[in-house]
Amino acid sequence: MNRLGEFVGETVTTCGLVVEQRTHHQITGEPMKFLSLADWTGIVETELFAQTYKSYGLATVRYPVLEIEARVEHFDNGRGFTLRVLRAGKPRRSREHARAVKTR
Repeated sequence: MNRLGEFVGETVTTCGLVVEQRTHHQITGEPMKFLSLADWTGIVETELFAQTYKSYGLATVRYPVLEIEARVEHFDNGRGFTLRVLRAGKPRRSREHARAVKTR
């Protein structure tokens, strides 16, 4: 999380523990969700706008740790950033972890 600011304007894939979540309604009345995701380096705010929330909202309550694909965007005041979530789901296992499980 502490390196995400290096990727403003880019799409990233990251993983984190859901430590806070809030539902809200867009100006159109459609539901959306804000999530705070954490790893051992920090916490980042994310937002799932209506269409993304409709597609991936269930994953945000199903999995305590989420893998997200998101666009890193500056706050309007330029003091920080947020992640605009494009996809959310169950974290993938790393190849190293999968190999370790297979060899046991």
